[in-house]
Amino acid sequence: MGELGLNKIMGALLATALFMMGLATLPSLVFASGGGGHHGDEAEPVSLSEQMCSQFHYCVEIAEAASAGGAVEAVFDLGAALLTADVSRGERTFAGQCSTCHTITPGGANGTGPNLHNIIGAEKAHLAGFNYSGALTAAEGNWSYENLDAWLKSPAGYVRGTSMSFAGIKKDADRANVIAYLAANTEGAAPFPAPMAAAAPAEGEALPAEGEAVPADAATPPADGEAVPADGAAPAAGGTPPAEAPAEEVAPT
Repeated sequence: MGELGLNKIMGALLATALFMMGLATLPSLVFASGGGGHHGDEAEPVSLSEQMCSQFHYCVEIAEAASAGGAVEAVFDLGAALLTADVSRGERTFAGQCSTCHTITPGGANGTGPNLHNIIGAEKAHLAGFNYSGALTAAEGNWSYENLDAWLKSPAGYVRGTSMSFAGIKKDADRANVIAYLAANTEGAAPFPAPMAAAAPAEGEALPAEGEAVPADAATPPADGEAVPADGAAPAAGGTPPAEAPAEEVAPT
């Protein structure tokens, strides 16, 4: 084989190698995210606006669909929750999460935390023989149902600087059960707060009678002696149909 033939073979091999290298780097060139950094083995996620701006010199910021509006947080109705609260479940939750620091029996001794008998409606830091934190001593108000709910949800969030290290009871139903148990161990406890009122009807909307279903297209009945304005309305039983209104006179032009 001559030198010319050997050069042809080497050239073909070199061209093949370059072609394979090009195929290997082609996907990274096509799907590159525009210079985004990496954390570990995964590419850093970018927004649609960043992707567009990385490919075009002129771009317009695109609002993300998720930022159009946040989810509406449901309002906790403490009054409704207390009406359906389970005192026995509250006792078990208290035994599991509160009894390490608190007693609840009448005349019970203070532990790491104060005795909680008759706590509903009591003033904050009311026990003279217990060393409350300065933050709780300075807190105003009493242990109403609403205040207890906020305290049990997050003691540190409700009273900044409290020495109570308890993280709180996050589930609404569990807090309501514990509060009902505390109320059961409070002599002469105040009634539970009323549930939140239902949404009021729209202005001008007629209210149905008790137990009566009102169709969607029902109209408000006319006052006594008032003619029914609707065309073709049926007269009352045994009554005389209303006289037809005279046609409106049009002045000549």
